[in-house]
Amino acid sequence: MQLARTVYSADGRVLLSAGVVIKESYIDRLRKLGFPAVYVGDPVEAEAFREAVRESTRRRAIAVVKRSFNEVKLGSSLQLEPIAQVVNDIVDEVVANREVILPLTDIRSHDEYTFGHSVNVCIISVMLGIALELDDLTLRDLAMGAILHDVGKVKVPEEILLKPAPLTSKEWTEMRKHTLYGFQLLRGGDGVSSRAAHVAYQHHERSDGSGYPRALAGNGIHLFAKIVAVADTYDAMTSDRIYRKGVTPFAALKVIKELASEESGQLDKHVVDTFLANVVPYPPGSKVRLNTGEVGMVVGKGANSFDSVMVEVKYDAYGRALSKPTIITVLNMRVAHMV
Repeated sequence: MQLARTVYSADGRVLLSAGVVIKESYIDRLRKLGFPAVYVGDPVEAEAFREAVRESTRRRAIAVVKRSFNEVKLGSSLQLEPIAQVVNDIVDEVVANREVILPLTDIRSHDEYTFGHSVNVCIISVMLGIALELDDLTLRDLAMGAILHDVGKVKVPEEILLKPAPLTSKEWTEMRKHTLYGFQLLRGGDGVSSRAAHVAYQHHERSDGSGYPRALAGNGIHLFAKIVAVADTYDAMTSDRIYRKGVTPFAALKVIKELASEESGQLDKHVVDTFLANVVPYPPGSKVRLNTGEVGMVVGKGANSFDSVMVEVKYDAYGRALSKPTIITVLNMRVAHMV
């Protein structure tokens, strides 16, 4: 097998380049570093599927967030300039690739959850902001708030953050304070607007009033916080954590859709509908087997619902290559699985 995409370390260094033939020694080393998976396949074919943000940019952003958060944990003030620089790069790349459908798959090592999560939430929030037709200046403000939404967790004891079991009532009370801690770190600081600071404060508020820290509801919650709430919920659900495995993108999308239903009403329906209209549960380039036995490759999003995708069928049920591949719309991706 060949690597289809380059594997980067948490600080942005190239560990293995696309095109390298995978050896057992490489697999063992990646496992020790905490990587759960890699992309395999034809690197040239993989290049045909552009990402909203380059992996090198994503990794650099993760490194900057990690360094900045750790400095605050050690007692220094939050250095916003390097964060603003990577935020501008993320926004520029997402805007330049605005026609790219957001694939909901990310591979990262387990020990960088907080930092990778912050960057993922930023990228998803910017794509959502574009779909919601926010202007450029507003997008950058949103992105800054999104990448810093969890900065308050630097003030939460590590034994609570990293506890491999459910939190006690007392520990949960302390964990919830990260929204206030984040707001206190950001408000009034040069380089962060009031509305960006309120993302840290309000991203756990819920439209039905069931959230925290102030049980705000409906229009009492800032649009930025509503956007980041959706991005945060999705990425948290699909990520492997110390105490549980992440769910599949498809399963997470079903839950998010339910959280915006009339029965639940926790997430903003307009934001969720926009999110579902701009994502695919299987990333373009994924090889999938249909319930007919045929094998194909995901090439884009269908027009019907979040679980419909365009698949180029390349092999019949017996594994024979078709002389003329056909593109079909799969209306319900529960009938397919990645191969």
